[in-house]
Amino acid sequence: MDIAEALKIADNLVFTSRNKHLNDLERSIIEGVCQGKKYSQIANDNYCEQSHVNDVAAGLWKAISEAVGEQVKKANFKSTIERHQSKNISSSFVEQISLVNICSEVTLNHHPNHSLQQAAKTNTPQYLKTIPDLVTIYDRTQELNSLKNWILTEKCRSIVISGTAGIGKTALARQLVEDIKDEFEEIVWQSLGCQRSVVEFIDRNLIASLNIEALPEPPLDLEARLSLLLEHFREHRCLIVLDDLDRLFSSGELAGNYTDEYREYRELFRRIWEMNHQSCLLLLSREEPSEMAVLVGTNSSIHALALGGLGDGGREIFRARGLSDEERWDYAIEYLGGNPAYLESVSIAINKLFGGRVGEFCKYTELFLTEDIKLSLTHQFARLSPVEREVIRSIASETIPVTISKIIESLEMSPADVGNAIVSLSRRGLIERSETDDGAIFSLQSIVRLQARSIE
Repeated sequence: MDIAEALKIADNLVFTSRNKHLNDLERSIIEGVCQGKKYSQIANDNYCEQSHVNDVAAGLWKAISEAVGEQVKKANFKSTIERHQSKNISSSFVEQISLVNICSEVTLNHHPNHSLQQAAKTNTPQYLKTIPDLVTIYDRTQELNSLKNWILTEKCRSIVISGTAGIGKTALARQLVEDIKDEFEEIVWQSLGCQRSVVEFIDRNLIASLNIEALPEPPLDLEARLSLLLEHFREHRCLIVLDDLDRLFSSGELAGNYTDEYREYRELFRRIWEMNHQSCLLLLSREEPSEMAVLVGTNSSIHALALGGLGDGGREIFRARGLSDEERWDYAIEYLGGNPAYLESVSIAINKLFGGRVGEFCKYTELFLTEDIKLSLTHQFARLSPVEREVIRSIASETIPVTISKIIESLEMSPADVGNAIVSLSRRGLIERSETDDGAIFSLQSIVRLQARSIE
């Protein structure tokens, strides 16, 4: 079992136990355990204390234990998950055999020329084995309509949906797939967090998931694999959804630059973007790839959607959680940047700490932030390059939006360094830009400004 499969199963079990999906640290814990890492290593990877990892892991194992009905710990997590998967496969096989028998009887009685294999095609599609569950999304009608238009009307070859952690990229893409799945012959949904070479990823997650004949011997090189894949995309209408694109990018550098280990993924994407075919590649990422600005401007078959925070949808989340003091909702939503995950997390805290009264929550100069939110922000800022850290700290020190010339003066940096840092911060969704008569000005959301001021 690979890491992506383990994450999928664990996420379903945790959701069954506590009606809540895995957060970033829990995902990192599972990935680390699957890779044989100690909690101290996982803590270092996530820029937090080991004691915090220990506490989160304890809650994670408890939730999974409740879901499977037996005690789960770090030592037996992998074996338990594999055993749980085997049980599900066996159960699913029995159900499929029953379905085939029923379909065969109907087919033989009414369509004698149809085979048993044709009846079996009614089984669960391949992509449903790795696709996330559907969740309620709020206030995303405009984004959904744009995505559908690009894919179904314009027949675009690729779309990148970018945005900060928790903003709803995966949930939006999942709803999109649900709405347009009948327009495609084949659908693949995979995570890029599996840390594989591009050749192995193509073999195990694309070619193996599509109706492509097995690779001939000796194994094909990358170019031959790409040709085989693109030929299939020309002959068949496929939708490929790849989540966690940012896992391929370097930390401590400007946004959207691939690490040396994963640089060949860029060639995979470039070929899909540039070659003519009838399929569509949908990439989900916390950071927009560095090459997207040029591609979107020169290739009409490629689109980018930077997902922002919720407006009225944020109010729907508060309403669904039964919060009061509606006149203060907009202030709290704006403070949290309209981030759906942050709003959900804070809603739970407001109910537990303030009896659901948002007004009480808003009394504090610096609003209460849950550990989930703090950890998410820490992760985002830990990825910044040194120049980005200086620029975002400079903007955070101002009480009003500032021009690029103001930033250059305050930092005594070259215009090129400041400009590149601002573009990179935009790719990460950490900076807001607006136009005035005097030109562009830049600002930060309240929650981002709070985190930026704490940078040492």
